[in-house]
Amino acid sequence: MIKRISVVVMIVALSIFVFSGMGLAKAKQEIPIGIIGVFTGMDTDVNGMSYGTRDYFEWYNDKFGGIKGYPIKCIMLDGKNSIPDEVKNFKRLVSVEKAVLINGWGTGGTKALKDQVNKVVKIPYLSESLAIEVIDPVNCPYNFVLGPSYEGQIEIGMVWAKMQGAKTYAILHNDIEYGRGTTKNVIKAGLADKLGLEVLGTVEYPWHLTDCTAQLLRIKKMNPDYVYIQDSATNCTTILRDAAKVGFPASKLIADCWNFNPIIPETLGKDAEGFKPIMLFPDYGSDIPLMKEILEYAATHKIEKKDQNYVRGWTEGKLIVESIKRVIEKSNGKLPKTAQFRKMIRDEMEALENFDVGGSVPPVTYADHQGTSSAMIGEVRDGKFVSISDWIDIRKVREELNKK
Repeated sequence: MIKRISVVVMIVALSIFVFSGMGLAKAKQEIPIGIIGVFTGMDTDVNGMSYGTRDYFEWYNDKFGGIKGYPIKCIMLDGKNSIPDEVKNFKRLVSVEKAVLINGWGTGGTKALKDQVNKVVKIPYLSESLAIEVIDPVNCPYNFVLGPSYEGQIEIGMVWAKMQGAKTYAILHNDIEYGRGTTKNVIKAGLADKLGLEVLGTVEYPWHLTDCTAQLLRIKKMNPDYVYIQDSATNCTTILRDAAKVGFPASKLIADCWNFNPIIPETLGKDAEGFKPIMLFPDYGSDIPLMKEILEYAATHKIEKKDQNYVRGWTEGKLIVESIKRVIEKSNGKLPKTAQFRKMIRDEMEALENFDVGGSVPPVTYADHQGTSSAMIGEVRDGKFVSISDWIDIRKVREELNKK
């Protein structure tokens, strides 16, 4: 009798162990999300968004135990702003890591992967590039961005310049697709003509820029009212340095969103005064609800980059998590198989409407896969960035001009 009881106890104990193990296995099932960032080479100065998204995932895992009980597994890889490296990382994330969404990087890599993202793999790809060629829900149904395209930002600069009474404009740009292709698109679109703004010319310089004196002397000879720089902070720092050397005022220089970066006033001091970057997101430390989450995380963790790019990344993390949460809710708390999961995330992201992200940008609607088409103009004053305009919605500006 004792032996029989012992056997029964062992069977019950074993059953408890097995079923507990099954529950544990389910609890440990992870949601793999890939981030292709830049951690070596050019553009490391603006990689705060990659850290922001990664940290949001960690904060969410710690605070909520993952998305509906499923921890986020974040795989962050160095794309080096190199097309071959971004393509290689994409293949690893898709084939080895089985990522259900990828937070991608540059313009060249995003365009190079367009067919793989939308036709072959069919995986949601939220890019840090704001290239207009992939903002197309019909032909690029899996590509998403957050904010006005680079073309839209140049045009926002034009709109603001015209509001200041400007009559002439010029564009400085690098010789990679991010600079050259974007500038060609803007010239071809012809918004400047509709605004009554004359583009005196475009001037190109090398991506690995060490000196921009010759190009700035050409710009100075043109004597435009404002000049737009289509590049990020590393090269823009060189341009502003050399502008001071040739006597071209920083106050006449506008640049894209990646130049709302503390490296510029910290490096250049008075030579950066008056410089005007496009502002897509508020700075780190701004008085917005989203910042409370960041500060809660920062109380126990190191923040790699305390800038507006980090705020951008945190915002993108919120959009990703919300889309996945909705998928799981519609799947009765279970994770779909990889291909179906990717498709459902895409659908739920596209369905986001007036979604409140905590004040970092206006409520996001992703039907157009862009989220928002508004930006402000910033300016360096006394070594700090301040906003000098209201939100300018370039989509609304185009619509009004097309009515005329």
